[in-house]
Amino acid sequence: MEKKTQKFGRTVLPLMFALLVISGLIFHAHLAEAQVPSVENGVLDLAEWNGEKAFKINGEWEFYWDTLLTEQEIGTGRFTPLLVTAPNEWSDYKINGTSLPGKGKATYRIHVTGVEAGTRYGVRIQDMATIYRLYIDNVLAVQNGIFGNNETATVSVYLPRITEITPDDGSFDLILQIENDAYAAGGMRDPVLFGTYEQVSAFDRLLSNTGAAAAAVLIVACLFFLVFFMVHRGEKDLLILSGVGVLILFRFLTTGDVVLAVAFSEMSISAMVRILFLATFWTQFLLYYFIYYVYGNLIRKWQVVSLLVYTIGVSLFTLLFPFYIVTSAYKLMNFVLLIVISAIIAQLTRAAWQGREGASLLLGASWLILFMIFYELFAPDRSAINSLLLNLHMEYMVFVLAQVAVVAQRYRRAQELEIAHLKGQIRPHFIHNSLTSIISISRTDPDRARELLVDFSSYLRGFYDYDRDEMVTFQEELELVRAYTSLEQARFGEKFRVTYDVEAEDFLLPSLMLQPLVENAFIHGLREKDEGGTITVFAKGMKNNRVRIGVRDDGVGFKINSDPARRGVGIENINRRLSRIYRTSLVYSTPEGGGCEVYLEIPCKEAVNNENMAD
Repeated sequence: MEKKTQKFGRTVLPLMFALLVISGLIFHAHLAEAQVPSVENGVLDLAEWNGEKAFKINGEWEFYWDTLLTEQEIGTGRFTPLLVTAPNEWSDYKINGTSLPGKGKATYRIHVTGVEAGTRYGVRIQDMATIYRLYIDNVLAVQNGIFGNNETATVSVYLPRITEITPDDGSFDLILQIENDAYAAGGMRDPVLFGTYEQVSAFDRLLSNTGAAAAAVLIVACLFFLVFFMVHRGEKDLLILSGVGVLILFRFLTTGDVVLAVAFSEMSISAMVRILFLATFWTQFLLYYFIYYVYGNLIRKWQVVSLLVYTIGVSLFTLLFPFYIVTSAYKLMNFVLLIVISAIIAQLTRAAWQGREGASLLLGASWLILFMIFYELFAPDRSAINSLLLNLHMEYMVFVLAQVAVVAQRYRRAQELEIAHLKGQIRPHFIHNSLTSIISISRTDPDRARELLVDFSSYLRGFYDYDRDEMVTFQEELELVRAYTSLEQARFGEKFRVTYDVEAEDFLLPSLMLQPLVENAFIHGLREKDEGGTITVFAKGMKNNRVRIGVRDDGVGFKINSDPARRGVGIENINRRLSRIYRTSLVYSTPEGGGCEVYLEIPCKEAVNNENMAD
């Protein structure tokens, strides 16, 4: 029952996370829409606007098809407008029951009332990637592109624009002339942001700053994956993820403030959009290939090959076919993307159910990608926060960051496994020496050998109990040392003595830190001294809440550079464990009177409920 609950949690909680995020967006969109005025019958009344923040103008604009009109021409009454919902593509509008074509020209108009005379207002238009002129009270305020241009026009003219107006009375007119001779669908596809000039400027800076911050995060993530790949050459999935990050970065560069338009000002608008499409196609393939590589038995190779063939085919289509045809197929390509993400979710759900490493995190991120694609395709969210999310490509950012967390977990797990392996190297080393001693004694003193076997059994029982936790109390570590020294003294006689100088004892340390030090002192310090000697085990508190634990002997001594034998397998393993846990190592010195002293210094973590921990 417990296992089923865990499996249920690993697969359902990621879905709940994604649903919570998307529900929050939907709630915020409805709340934002209720708090700001909208256009009704071509009029935007700001009398009830609280003026707290900029908002996007949505609602019923006047629409004049196939003509570019000024305020005076509209005022003549010779032109009859349609009332259309904007922002939207004009191919969704109908005249006499017939849908409008994608290419063409039109004029949008609203009358703004309820403004305060003398107040400085601001208007921001996102990069529509189409040609437009914005008139405010019959004055040309801002223009993008040159009327008559097509997809060969350079991207440098398609940038977000901010303009201002200070009305002399309580109303003014906004007229937006738009022409499209490039895309399969034209119209006012992005909303116009309105507010005080300070509010609009602040929002523009926020978009730029968040986009730059997100791009920086992506660059760091790509480098993170590349560095790990270079260190662990066999982990190809890290290289795949770095490629995903690079492709998402290209998506950043072709949206928002359109960095490519600044860096490559002579690039055509069609070339920039093709880059955006290609980045999208190859992102979906690499995501699927990543799942195949990491959880290979869940996805068939033919599925990956089929998606690769599709990706190559649609890439060639994007590069070779006319721009109008390519943009007309983009919605269909988005539906294919939905299918691919759905397949990824299905495989990740199986992986999470099986408890595969990192699958739950990636499942939650994939659900979010799916919901965000649906949200962008079908939800009429024109709120300011949605512009931020689109500018950030939040769903893909979450996936990349989720994988960063998975890689970090993998690294930590690898450290734990290596530490366990290093401890395993110590165990047979000590066990072999102990059994050799007992076998030797059993030939002359069977009773003593039986006593030593009891001690040895107690030692092993305690030793394996320590596997429950990486940290043990100092008293428990001392018990292991005493068991070890009793075996060694039984083998070599009383000329080897052990004393204890313990000033601090209620603290925790990694297991098997002292016994190898004592063993090293016996073998390399005292056994070569005919008259034997003394080993002192010590522990004392230091400054900055640290504790020093070590072993001192009065044996033959050593020279660090010329006697590597004193740094055997056990000592080397201790050093590597100390490096990974505390970023420190053993310290060697020669005490007064000769011999050797070796110690470690670690933070003093007090042992709580010492008796219970020892049970």
